[in-house]
Amino acid sequence: LDRSDLAGIIDWMSHGRAFIVKKPKLFTTDVLPRFFKQTKFLSFTRQLNLWGFKRITRGIDAGAYYHQLFLRGRSYLAMRMRRQKIKG
Repeated sequence: LDRSDLAGIIDWMSHGRAFIVKKPKLFTTDVLPRFFKQTKFLSFTRQLNLWGFKRITRGIDAGAYYHQLFLRGRSYLAMRMRRQKIKG
């Protein structure tokens, strides 16, 4: 998220506590194949949910994703994040 070349596609919100995918189609074609195993936006959002991210649905941050341990400038906190186990 700290890459200026991707800021038009995905970027931090101004406060640094959430990020937003500004252009989902470009994100799917240009970013997902380079950095993730997923190639579908829906699969990516499912992974976000499994990692505990919450989608903000109201207010000026609507559409952004938030996790209490995923904050701009505090990458050391992300080491404490845990993925939920899938049942079945």
